[in-house]
Amino acid sequence: MIIRDIMVRKTTRCLALFGAAAAVSFIAFGAQAQENSATPSLTLRPADPTEKGDGTLSPAAKAAIEHGPLPFSDADVAAKEAANRARDEAEKSGAKRPFSPADLSPAGGAGAGPLAPVFAGFNKQGLVGIPGERSPPDTTGAIGPTRYIQLVNTQAGIIDRTKTTPGTFIAVGTLNQLAGIAASVNSFDPQVIWDPATNRFYYTMESIFSASDQRLSFGFSTTPSPNNVTTDWCHYTLGFGPLDPDYPKLGDSQFFLIIGVNTFRPRGHFVGSDLIAISKPAAGTACPAFGTFKVGVKLNLVDSGGHQVFTPVPANQIDPSATGFVVAISQPLPSDKLWFFNVTRNSTTGFPLFGPARGVTVRTYAISPDADQPVFTQKLHTLDARMTQAVQAIDPRFGTFSFWTQHTVLQHFLPGSGLPDNSLVRWYEINPVPETPVVLHWEGLADCCGFFFNAAISPDRRSDGTIHAFGNDYVIEYNYSCKICGINPLAAERSSFKGGVVRAGVGPYRDKSCTTPGSTCRWGDYSAATPDPRPVITGSGVVWGTNQFSGLLNPPADGVNWLTQIFALQP
Repeated sequence: MIIRDIMVRKTTRCLALFGAAAAVSFIAFGAQAQENSATPSLTLRPADPTEKGDGTLSPAAKAAIEHGPLPFSDADVAAKEAANRARDEAEKSGAKRPFSPADLSPAGGAGAGPLAPVFAGFNKQGLVGIPGERSPPDTTGAIGPTRYIQLVNTQAGIIDRTKTTPGTFIAVGTLNQLAGIAASVNSFDPQVIWDPATNRFYYTMESIFSASDQRLSFGFSTTPSPNNVTTDWCHYTLGFGPLDPDYPKLGDSQFFLIIGVNTFRPRGHFVGSDLIAISKPAAGTACPAFGTFKVGVKLNLVDSGGHQVFTPVPANQIDPSATGFVVAISQPLPSDKLWFFNVTRNSTTGFPLFGPARGVTVRTYAISPDADQPVFTQKLHTLDARMTQAVQAIDPRFGTFSFWTQHTVLQHFLPGSGLPDNSLVRWYEINPVPETPVVLHWEGLADCCGFFFNAAISPDRRSDGTIHAFGNDYVIEYNYSCKICGINPLAAERSSFKGGVVRAGVGPYRDKSCTTPGSTCRWGDYSAATPDPRPVITGSGVVWGTNQFSGLLNPPADGVNWLTQIFALQP
């Protein structure tokens, strides 16, 4: 089932940092004040590999590492539990109608029929879990003219796409090596983007030096073609003190690197969702002095009614714009609103300016149940309706600077249908430029019996120097699993014209995060899709993606059993 609708139409403080001399204090809001932790400073500094981590974690950081992205509220936790309970009760009641293969949409995989992905020269296994690795992989990646960078939790790898037989990593190292920090620091939740405007890769990740010293690491490649994860990169950190900058999301504008985070106090109370904008480096291979960056922070993002929003996701801009755009979801859920925020540049000072929330009405979304799979009773985590990534580019069809994003939400079937609720992936193409953003196109990827989750979307826009082409079409990749139809967790995709399985799951999934039958396994908290600046085909663009799949027939319950795939797809 492809749910489709197309419409075509032609007071938070904002604080700036300059180097290490100025420190910005976070503000305690409302219900969080009772925690009485010290007010931390937000400080920018160069990364120092001799500065050790002491191994201590706040309860919030420990929960994020072991159990996944921190929730907005107890109500969201209860909504997830209620969705799982309702799903289980519907299955136990026996009220659901019998499954037949014809019920599966092409997007689901097993009923794909004649549709199949069109690979554009690349479809190979990526980084794999190793002893001591975290679960899930949180796999992300970005394609440049000559390199593909893949990041997972604790690892970084570089592929030279120009090789005669591409696919072998020319460099593999740790996230801490990429960040230029000591091995004793806890780093996770990595993000990477390619920026065609400055011809660099940018990265960020959360790095915990101690329970009272939590930071974002960020940096960029010194050339368009890095050959290692150490010396070909510039490294910096941004300190949050005892606050946890959870679930960092990375995007950009013409002038700024933009990072969105959900900030929590040490014991896990949500403070607010924040935006950080950092000026991009000048051309050249030297690493700029940290005092030359112009940094701005907007704390506790709220909607037009003053209510807190959640998980700000900046778009990776393929066509550069002086304005950066960020999307966030509403709270509480269910909701029918998404919220956009602008990041612009003060033409006099060069510092970032942050605009107020601008809402757009969408179809109602809510938290979905966790995904079923065959054989094992362990479920797979489907998150909490948050957006997980965004790409922005010109769409020649509409003449718009379109914002492409997606999330996993509740697929609600009508009472009496005999179908229990499950999860669907809903994606949007939105024009965020007008005062009231306009939904140009949206779809829900769903079928009767299975679960769609952990997606990433990108248009096929090509931007490479003076060459700008395509952008009419898209690829969305995601995971799919189904208990009653026996489909193991796999990586699949749809596009403007095609769809099918990218990498089939070998067996059901479990790992050290879900050793107990009936528990919920950590799964990807996100995946990645980015457009190719130099596609190897003609007539359309190419989108590169990376995601995880279940790659073991009988995985041990106490291992790190995920595998990842990297693929290039033609819409």
